[in-house]
Amino acid sequence: MKNKKIVGAMVAVATPFNDDFSVDYSSFEKNIKFMIRRGLSEGNATLLIGGAGGEHPTLNVDERIKLMEVAVNSAENKIPVLTSIQHTDWREIIKMARSAEELGIFGCQLGPTYYYMPTRNDVLDLFNRVSDRSNVNLMIYHTWWDGFVMDFELLDKLIEIPNVNSIKWSHGAIDKFREGLTRYSKDVSMIDNSGNHVLSHIYGASGFITHLSSFWPEYPNSIWEALESNNYEKARDLLLGFKFEWINWVRKVVQQTGGEGPFIKVAMELVGLKAGPPRPPSRIPSQELINELDKILSKYKVPREN
Repeated sequence: MKNKKIVGAMVAVATPFNDDFSVDYSSFEKNIKFMIRRGLSEGNATLLIGGAGGEHPTLNVDERIKLMEVAVNSAENKIPVLTSIQHTDWREIIKMARSAEELGIFGCQLGPTYYYMPTRNDVLDLFNRVSDRSNVNLMIYHTWWDGFVMDFELLDKLIEIPNVNSIKWSHGAIDKFREGLTRYSKDVSMIDNSGNHVLSHIYGASGFITHLSSFWPEYPNSIWEALESNNYEKARDLLLGFKFEWINWVRKVVQQTGGEGPFIKVAMELVGLKAGPPRPPSRIPSQELINELDKILSKYKVPREN
């Protein structure tokens, strides 16, 4: 069932590390409080921890559960907190789902298991197993770049599972992207994961995934306010500004090193937040690229904490 709390900017929250690559839980807490202090709250945003932006493939399950606890305590019921429970082992997925429920996490992002190519029945079985063993809300993670694409026949069945209340939505085919939004947006919250913020809003999306709130919360909020006011011209102008240059810069970063941690953390560090290095094998981008982003941040007058 659609949930009114899943709206606006869904922030892919970074996981800070110390220089020895241990999790820096203290900075994680401070960074969440920074986003809340700068305007994120229930009704205009949600936090997604332990996802790709949080480098979950490099985290063990105990670290992911501890991050849930810290995030919920840091948010202080001011903003809904979701977490990814992606894993290759269904037992660990259920362990994280149960922990999330116990700790007060609002919802869990779940998609097909990876590495082994699943079938439709495998995916349906996974969601039912989690739903049967936990009452936590589930957000379907629909992707098209990891080999398995959930078709509408499967999604029709998944949204009938009582725990499911949202879909993090992307699709490689634009006609299917639009069809999915119109097909499901009346029943569950649809979060755009494609970057097509204007188009997705027109067709019923409740929000969009973003990294940018991690270091500039006001910017995605202004985009969301424009979308909600149906001021699509203003939203396009905002997107063609900083975000356009940001995406072009990110494309250069991913040619040097993989993962989402490297580019999010550079931006956070430049504005005065502690994010630390990405976990190997991802690496800090070159100083040349760091300097390039610094100039972009200055051009758009992104506020600095120091």
